[in-house]
Amino acid sequence: MKWTSRERVIAAINHVEADRVPINVIPLHDFYLNLKTYLGIEVREEVKPSLSMEVVPHPEVLKCLGVDLIRVKMSVPKKGTGHFLPEGHAEDEWGVIYRRVSQSGGGSYYEIAKSPLADATLNDLKNYPWPDPNQPGVGEAVEKNAKRLYEDTDLALMGRFGGPIIEMPIYLMGMQNWMMRAVTEPEFAAALLDKITDVQIAYDRIGLEASAKYLQIFRASGEDLGTQNSTLYSPKMFKELILPRLKRRWQADREILDRINPAVKIMLHSCGGIRPFIADMIAGGIQVLDPVQPKAKGMDSFELKKEFGQQLSFHGGVDIQDVLPFGTQAEVEEEVKTRLKAFGPGGGYILAPAHTVQADVPPANIVAMCAAAQKYGQYPLNII
Repeated sequence: MKWTSRERVIAAINHVEADRVPINVIPLHDFYLNLKTYLGIEVREEVKPSLSMEVVPHPEVLKCLGVDLIRVKMSVPKKGTGHFLPEGHAEDEWGVIYRRVSQSGGGSYYEIAKSPLADATLNDLKNYPWPDPNQPGVGEAVEKNAKRLYEDTDLALMGRFGGPIIEMPIYLMGMQNWMMRAVTEPEFAAALLDKITDVQIAYDRIGLEASAKYLQIFRASGEDLGTQNSTLYSPKMFKELILPRLKRRWQADREILDRINPAVKIMLHSCGGIRPFIADMIAGGIQVLDPVQPKAKGMDSFELKKEFGQQLSFHGGVDIQDVLPFGTQAEVEEEVKTRLKAFGPGGGYILAPAHTVQADVPPANIVAMCAAAQKYGQYPLNII
């Protein structure tokens, strides 16, 4: 039997062993340009990076690598006269101002330059011009793109529409302000998160209503809840302040999916050592965890699979802190074999870098990762 990429991913997220473990790669802009040059691929496309510098690769590039997924995203309405401002600055739909910063390893990113709610009060939250997701044409554009990718490729489709809930206060207030006031002013923190949750659910609803029938995975934004060495929030704060807002969103998403396409799995992205939160995430409706950062505390791949592998699929896992940017191709191959041994048995795994791929990663190492995944990820697994 010859498996399509879509069939392969569907099998994996349903804990079934297909022909091989599926593969995914999410590149940032400058790495993507480097990758196309390395591969010698010329395709007609308009590359549009987001403020996080993520791009959606052309299907021909993904085919060359053996990648099995492609993302369906939403172009959200911007404030004011435009997205980009003079002197390398940009504004998002929330009113946050960013400046573009070059990185020493190549590439660039946008860092926060102005947080509009840095000194906000409860009354300010009532009067703030929150994003309005209900703009004409947004849903139609999402549906058109998803339908095209579904019909013109055999790739699995991963949707992502609304942005983060728990990270947004960091952008809107600044990290120190948010962390302090989340502790000292819980009423304010709850009100702010409720406002954000309402907006993100509205974005999700528009995107899912338009495209859920074409999707296999829905990524309910990214919520970085951990650091390298611990969770970012205490167990008490997670249970009382954070989890209720996340669950409200996941349940709203699930209701739409159950009506349109119940087979779609909900994914959560969170970097860091979040193991103490995983059981609650599963109970709240999360079915796929990304990016399973292997060098963060408590995120041992073998232990995660043993403890949560019956209830949860894993996406990511390949070390991007050391091996992919600085390792040899032989070291990349060994890293891939380790993750396949840990997560691959019984399905439930999509092999990918443990974050988006930045410009300091040699394209040869991503090519080596994909080649190793295709070589050693064949079922039945027999990795020495």
